[in-house]
Amino acid sequence: MIPSYSENGIVCCPNNHQNPQGAESCCDCGLPLIDYEAELGLLLKSLAEEERHVTFPKEKIFLGIGDQGCRLIDDFYRSWGRSMKGTAHLMINSAGDAEESLDIHHSNKNSMKKYMSPPPSLHVFHTSTGKQIGYFGLGEHLASNDPSLNDYLRRSGITSATTTQTVFLLSALGGGTGSGASPHVLQCIKSINPHSRNLVTALMPAADEPDGAHFNAYCSLSRLIKGNHDTIADMILLVDQDRITKTRGVGSKGEEIAREAILSYLEAMLTGAITNGSPNQADPGYLAKMSRSMGISVFVPCMAVGRSMEIFGSIANILESALSCPLAEVNKESIMLSYLLVQVPQRLASSLHEETLRAELNKWNRDTFPHLKGSVLQLTLSNRTADRVDLCLLLGGTRLAITTKMIKKGFDRFKAVVENEYWEQEFGNTSKIVPEVEKAIQAYDTRLDHIAK
Repeated sequence: MIPSYSENGIVCCPNNHQNPQGAESCCDCGLPLIDYEAELGLLLKSLAEEERHVTFPKEKIFLGIGDQGCRLIDDFYRSWGRSMKGTAHLMINSAGDAEESLDIHHSNKNSMKKYMSPPPSLHVFHTSTGKQIGYFGLGEHLASNDPSLNDYLRRSGITSATTTQTVFLLSALGGGTGSGASPHVLQCIKSINPHSRNLVTALMPAADEPDGAHFNAYCSLSRLIKGNHDTIADMILLVDQDRITKTRGVGSKGEEIAREAILSYLEAMLTGAITNGSPNQADPGYLAKMSRSMGISVFVPCMAVGRSMEIFGSIANILESALSCPLAEVNKESIMLSYLLVQVPQRLASSLHEETLRAELNKWNRDTFPHLKGSVLQLTLSNRTADRVDLCLLLGGTRLAITTKMIKKGFDRFKAVVENEYWEQEFGNTSKIVPEVEKAIQAYDTRLDHIAK
């Protein structure tokens, strides 16, 4: 149909010759008349399609590195990330590890009825041999020599224009890709957006894993604490593989929450995903900023998910339950920072008055940690129908000599390999890495000792 845009029923050709309404071609030059409605429709459709490919700045970036880190991000997206606005979910792996790729094709049906965040994207480090990357130095070398890494991060929404951007990195530091690439990727993120707050959930290898895995984790942790010039991770949540496998919780539908699902729940509590954007939700960027300003970057999470008020009797008893099963070794006497996130069912709000509850929590905090210098208490209401409480306690101030005691033993045994003449070729590191790692860890513990005085 050729529309009329004049009161006299006149339409125009591309040369602006006037023609009577209903004509198919110009009477003067023979060119076809312009169907403005159709052309405008095509333009709007093209712009809509283009908008789908334009990446806008993201407030929260969820990033998994290495095989297990990618699986954790995939699990978080399936459980919580789909409905989170202003987020991006990224996965980075090496070609050898990515051969057993994840099924990241998530269905977005019903997306017209409910907002759905884009599914995770995967960036692969390509190697010449395609083999798995088993050691820290090789993973670090692979990441630092990837020419497209910075472009991938920028296209994914990391930009200095977003001053409140927070990056949540999840990685198992026992593998070569996770341990070696994680510090370098965070360094790249910091160079792109110096304003970003970086929170790392670091999964430590189990006691029965090879000494090489413990060596990887210890080296990676030292880099996260001390980069080339400054601390690149504002907060590091240490989680022992052995402890996470023994941790249990109860979900909103009565289902068991165990193993890595606990880590998804931890991220969801930190980001307010469970409370669905409640105005009282925790601000992880503020927690990271406070940690950095205090000089305390390593924290031990304690989780109590789905604890029944009828069974435990009080919030203080639930706190004791969480503290009895920390996700890494912790020393109560040394705790200087305590971040407590509590979710109480809305149906209990009338019986658990907020002022009374806050007084109880603050008293427990002071009585439990005698050298506490700072604390944050975040109380939110959940939509649980049962009387179950969710609680996340992040404790900072314990020296790494305690929290990393197990992997330090593996590191000490494995560092003897440095004496081997094929060290650099096989493991991607020179012998100087060992004193660098030990110096960084010792410097962090010394800083804690000074803060404690």
